[in-house]
Amino acid sequence: MTRTDANGPNGPCSILRADEGSGHEPSRTRRLRGDQFDIEFVRIRAGETVERAGGSAAGEEVAAVLEGTLRVSSAGESYRLSPGEGLIIPPGEGSSWHALDGGGLLYRVIVRVRSMAAEAGVDP
Repeated sequence: MTRTDANGPNGPCSILRADEGSGHEPSRTRRLRGDQFDIEFVRIRAGETVERAGGSAAGEEVAAVLEGTLRVSSAGESYRLSPGEGLIIPPGEGSSWHALDGGGLLYRVIVRVRSMAAEAGVDP
């Protein structure tokens, strides 16, 4: 993607590409932090599991499978998701993503609890 607006490449918007970066992140995760939420591309190798802890610090997670077949477990439920499928995991619930077959690519947005609490007028 090439930026063509008048602000140049260092303007107010940020770009995140799925398979670029140092590769030193766990499970080849690419993360971009915003003021209210984080977005991630998570490349999960076959047989690998990526977990996100639950509890009061766990914000809402919105996720979609872009490649491969992944099994997700959260809130006592388990789903097998294929490309083009996604789900919303409520605040407070953790998640466990497991790559089946040849691995997969997960896209997810995680809302920060601090942002949700501020919007509700509560001090986290």
